[in-house]
Amino acid sequence: MVPQIIIETDRLRLLPFVAADLSLLEDLHADPEVNRHLVPCDAIYSHGEAVRRLDAFLTNQDRYGFSQWKVVNRDGEFVGRAGFIVFEETSEIAMSLCFATKHWGLGYASELVPALVDWFFENTYYSHLIAFVVAGNEPSRRVMEKAGFLGRQRVLVHGRPFDCLQVLAPAIARRYPMSA
Repeated sequence: MVPQIIIETDRLRLLPFVAADLSLLEDLHADPEVNRHLVPCDAIYSHGEAVRRLDAFLTNQDRYGFSQWKVVNRDGEFVGRAGFIVFEETSEIAMSLCFATKHWGLGYASELVPALVDWFFENTYYSHLIAFVVAGNEPSRRVMEKAGFLGRQRVLVHGRPFDCLQVLAPAIARRYPMSA
């Protein structure tokens, strides 16, 4: 069976996770350097946590029509995960992505973030999308800003400072432009 491609860019494809992808998620989050930029920070996934996260990805896809998706390159090599999560504290939708360290510095985030923003507003009715960037992670913040995100506020998540950024749906942004 050919997997459904959710998003395709010049070099990347986003596909739904399947149960057989558990080891990919475990391997990705076994690297402390990957987890350093995520919420909760620095936590290497236990087997149980990886199972729980994968189950949430599968459930959210069915429930909301979006989720975290598997990112692969044109050769089919696993790059990481990207997509959307429900930020429970505010009931907002947050973009989240992470790549295996061997794929850092290749411009994948700059390629994928605008495609994720476009997909989100073309396929949902939400008024805005948020993203969290670890305070001081300027490269990630610049990627988000190039895709139209603007700083909203600094927040503590699990005791660690993050910058919350926001991008408005295009129809709203035209009517109510934001400034940084």
